[in-house]
Amino acid sequence: MLQHFISGKISATSPLAYFFLAFIAMSGLCYINFLPGVVNALATGIGFSDTRAGQIVAFNGYGGLVGSTMAIFLVRRIAWRPAILIFLAALALMDIATLRIEDYGIMLGWRFLAGVFGGLSLGIGFSVLARLNNPDRAFGTLVFIQFAVGSLVIYLLPALERLLSVYAVFYVMASIVLLSLVMVVFLPPLPLDKKSSKQARPFSKNNGKALLLLLAILSYLIAASAIWAYVGLIGLSAGITPENVSTYIAITGLLGLPGAMLPVIAGDCFGRSYWLIGGILLSAFAALLLNFSHASPAYISAMALLFFSWPAVQSYLLAITAEMDGSGRLSTIAALVSSVALATGPLLASSLLTSDLPGSGKYSVMLYSCAMIFLLSFLLLLKPVRAQEKTGAALLPS
Repeated sequence: MLQHFISGKISATSPLAYFFLAFIAMSGLCYINFLPGVVNALATGIGFSDTRAGQIVAFNGYGGLVGSTMAIFLVRRIAWRPAILIFLAALALMDIATLRIEDYGIMLGWRFLAGVFGGLSLGIGFSVLARLNNPDRAFGTLVFIQFAVGSLVIYLLPALERLLSVYAVFYVMASIVLLSLVMVVFLPPLPLDKKSSKQARPFSKNNGKALLLLLAILSYLIAASAIWAYVGLIGLSAGITPENVSTYIAITGLLGLPGAMLPVIAGDCFGRSYWLIGGILLSAFAALLLNFSHASPAYISAMALLFFSWPAVQSYLLAITAEMDGSGRLSTIAALVSSVALATGPLLASSLLTSDLPGSGKYSVMLYSCAMIFLLSFLLLLKPVRAQEKTGAALLPS
């Protein structure tokens, strides 16, 4: 494997290729992985209000939505590697230039444009991941990297802000993108028209189930990202020190690693529906438990539950999209839907803040709403997941 790495000839089926491709796909909208750190920096260091901080990251996400939409029409027409090189290089320059921006209006527009380049990279990256032989491993690796990077960055951010400035989080974003550019160089070109051997039916025959599945992804990620954006401020509002908030988020975020590895190790053993039901119910309970954040054990427990269940649920849902459409187009649409959700979550959360309530009660309406949205995603995914399990069982050799 080392010889292949040095020569730049990595097989598309090697673990290293899975890791590199997942990291590259993640880097397009990498700020999502440490979103509380971004919101905290914007609201407490750079000087924007809590509401404006949520709106800035929301505009970044809506730029990702535009970019992911464009990627849907580009994935079958362009070579993925040079395209990602161009988009990631532009994104790195925009992240670095953000350090010079102080005006709220300019920041909104600039981060929106950065999101466009990030969304293009994300959408193309998802289409490539969907063409790998094992979608459970591919998307499990992606979410594993997301939570590993998120925990590490959130843990290091306080020290980086003291060393660099309140804009340290944007240095981190640019560094991740530059690292992914290096990884692209070692990956071989992959054919965009490759079909999955597991795919027995065309995407057009699964439109109804695919729509329900995409709505389930949308609703789940809206609720998860809404909580994720404000989980740091929830802790601060409950009287927990900034250092402890960063430490708690980083440590509990590590539970996302076994959550992400669950699809990699277990795959679809015992049926994905059981894993998904358990994960979504744990997420809803975590949202309710965060209302009691004035007690540190409740705050820590709630984050532990959410950060363990979120990557498992997301990985399984993305793996189902890959199996439902072997061309990768549905996975690219799922990336688009994810962009919508990850942008809408912080915006929804900012609109549900109730400043007239003292302490952590300021976030109660938002947290109860998120719990209900989690349950909605549970109802939406039951039919498509069970139908996909039956289809997979029918395709097994007798």
